[in-house]
Formats: sequence, structure tokens, C-alpha cells
Amino acid sequence: MLNKSQQQYAKPDRLWLKHIVPALIFILLMLLVYPHTHLDTRITDLFFDGQLHRFTLKNDPFLTIWMHVRLKWLMVAIAVASLVMAVLSYRLSSLKEYRLSFLWVFAGMLVSTTTVTVFKHYSVHGCPWDVVLYGGNLPLLDLFTSPPAGTEAGRCFPAGHPSGGFALMAFYFAFMHSKPRFSVLMLWIGLLVGLLMGLVQMMRGAHFLSHVLWSGCLVWMVLLALYWLWPPEKSAIRS
Repeated sequence: MLNKSQQQYAKPDRLWLKHIVPALIFILLMLLVYPHTHLDTRITDLFFDGQLHRFTLKNDPFLTIWMHVRLKWLMVAIAVASLVMAVLSYRLSSLKEYRLSFLWVFAGMLVSTTTVTVFKHYSVHGCPWDVVLYGGNLPLLDLFTSPPAGTEAGRCFPAGHPSGGFALMAFYFAFMHSKPRFSVLMLWIGLLVGLLMGLVQMMRGAHFLSHVLWSGCLVWMVLLALYWLWPPEKSAIRS
């Protein structure tokens, strides 16, 4: 009789539809509907002081030090801790069955955040505090709009900082079959932490909401692609 993990692999089409279709719907909404909502500027306006002509929370110590720098390093620590757990599994028999899962989490967090960083490096879009509308010198561009000739690249899209929080969704894929309740919990934690980290940057004027949402979507698609290339639980079943 098949166990739960094997039963999941017996219906791969259902598994992929469950994870790809919502992502594709989200992408279509972001492409076709979101731009018409003007949520980027509406939300950013809430944190921009028109009289002082600046983002008053840009250098707020709590947001800058704790919610930006230290929260970022917490995400790095979680990724490294996952790698350490994978290594310790060679010594601790209680961790042996989760070795590939912990290794997958480390790889997933590393690959997904690195992908976001690469996209951001080549992006022409500026951060809110860099665009003309909020006192900067860069134009506010639509997603697929090219900047005027001679315009400096903004390198601010998608959001890099929130990608570390969204990368916690790697736990979902890594433990999907061995610890289903835990994996779903980590899926929601990853989404919430990513959005929280995104909100922090929006409050500081560092990102628009669309930057954050596209970052989460990109992380999800990268993790999904990695899962297709290297499903950890399937490897464990075969080994």
C-alpha cells in the first residue's frame, strides 16, 4: 500500500496544477489588472510627507536596523542553520530522514534570493525615493516600459529585501510530504514575513507594492522550478 508521499507522486498532474495555476492567475492579475489600480503610488503617498518632501520613516532606527538589517540576517541565519542541520544529520540519526529536506531548504533559499538579486541588478526601475514624483531624478516607469535615453538604471525591481522572507516558502516544498502540517505553516509564515519585510521597505520609501508582490511571485516560481528539477522527498523515497 502506498504511503502518503508515494500517493502524492502517483498524481503528479494534480500536484503541479495546484501550484502552477494560482501562480499564473496571479501573474495575469499583476499584468492586466494591477497597473490600473494605481496602488503603487496610492500606498507610497501614505508614507511620503508632501510638505517636507521626503519619506519621514526612511532612516527610522527601528525600521532600518531591526526590521531591515537584522531581519535580513535572521533569514540568512535560517538558511545557514538548515545547511548545518543537513550536515549534523550524518552524526545524529534523528535528523537523517530530513537530511535532503534541510539541504533543499538551504538550496531553495539561496537560489531564489540570488535570482531576485540578479533580476534587480539589471532592472531599469527606480525605488520610490529615487523617482521624480518623490523627489528623486528617475522617471516612474510601467513594468515593460523602457526609460528615456541616458536615464540611469534604477536597479530596484523586484524587491530584494522581502525575497529573504518569501524564501522561507522553501520549507513548504522541502517538507511537503514528510511534514505536511509544518510545511503549510511555513508557507504562510514565508508569505507573511515576506510581506512584512516588504511593508517595512514601502514605509521607508525603498519599494513600491508591486516590487514586493513580484518578488514573492518570482521566489515562488524559482522554488517550483527547483522542486521540479530536484524533488527532495522523491529522492528520499528512491534512496
